[in-house]
Order: sequence, then structure tokens, then C-alpha cells
Amino acid sequence: MISLFITLFGIPLYEKINPMVSKLLTVPTDNLKRCILILICIALVGCSISDKVIEQKATSPELLQLEQRIHHLVNQYRISKNLSPLTTNEIITQQARIHSRAMAKKKATFGHDGFGKRVKRISRFLPYRMAAENVAYTKGYPDSARQAVLSWLQNGKHRKNIRGNYKLTGIGVAKDPEGAYYFTQLFWR
Repeated sequence: MISLFITLFGIPLYEKINPMVSKLLTVPTDNLKRCILILICIALVGCSISDKVIEQKATSPELLQLEQRIHHLVNQYRISKNLSPLTTNEIITQQARIHSRAMAKKKATFGHDGFGKRVKRISRFLPYRMAAENVAYTKGYPDSARQAVLSWLQNGKHRKNIRGNYKLTGIGVAKDPEGAYYFTQLFWR
């Protein structure tokens, strides 16, 4: 593609380097310019989409295990209190992951900023009557998921969310370069 640009803009260097390629460029100039513009547009569209694709990238096995562990521990607690277990939902999970990744990348402050926007995005696909969110940060614990759940259970508001009359949940975990874990659990009914 670089060679086409060099030839297109009249720099004779490329033609001297590879005369066979210049024979391939017998396409009328207008068509060649059109083809290059189309390729540029495709490249630009690809760049604008790439940010969204990054947010939906596959979660590593380590982080998936932590998400599953959080789900298990929260449900274990709920069952011990005669509450129904929560079912994970992929739409809710995606929003939880996006928030955890943003916190880990320092693109969002640690906390609940943007919670209303997350609820609005989810509600496009899932109607709701109530929603809540727990976030946690851990570093240096052998069982980070357990530590996150224990910290939630020690906090009245977070414990209330875990014990709430919810049916669905989504859990997202991200890890920053220093090894800290960021947890987001969304609750939905």
C-alpha cells in the first residue's frame, strides 16, 4: 500500500526499485485513486471500531475464574440467608467488565461514577425495576475474590445489595499492570 502511495504521488523511487510493479499499475489514474480512497476509508472505519472491539475482548481464564468465584461466593452467602441464588447475565456482565477495565486502566475513578449510564445501556435489552452495584479493589491477597466479597459483606450498603431482591447479576474483573484487581458486580431485577 505504501508503494501505491509513492507511485500515486509521483515519486519515481518506487518505479526504479521494482519495474514489474509499475507494469501492474496500468489502471487508469482515476480508478487507482478511487481504490486508494476506498482502502483509506476502510482503514479509518476499522480504527474507529477497534476501541469497541477492545472493550469486548475475551476475558483471560484467570479473570473468568475470579468472576465465577465471586458469583459462587455471593450465591453461597445468599443461600445461607434463605435467598434465591442470582443468575448471571451476559449483557450485565459485559457492562460490569467494561467498568472494571476502565477503573484498571485509570479511565474511570474507582467507584460508582457512570452507574446510571451502565443501567441505561443494560435497560435497552433488559427491562428492570431496580438495579444496584458493588465495586471492590484488592491487591496482594491470595484469594482476591474472597477478599472482595468479605469487604462487601462488612459494608452495610454493599451487603444490602448482595441480600437484595434481585434475580440477575453480572460480574466483571480487571487487573492493572501493578497486579491490583478491580471488581464490579451489578444486580438486576
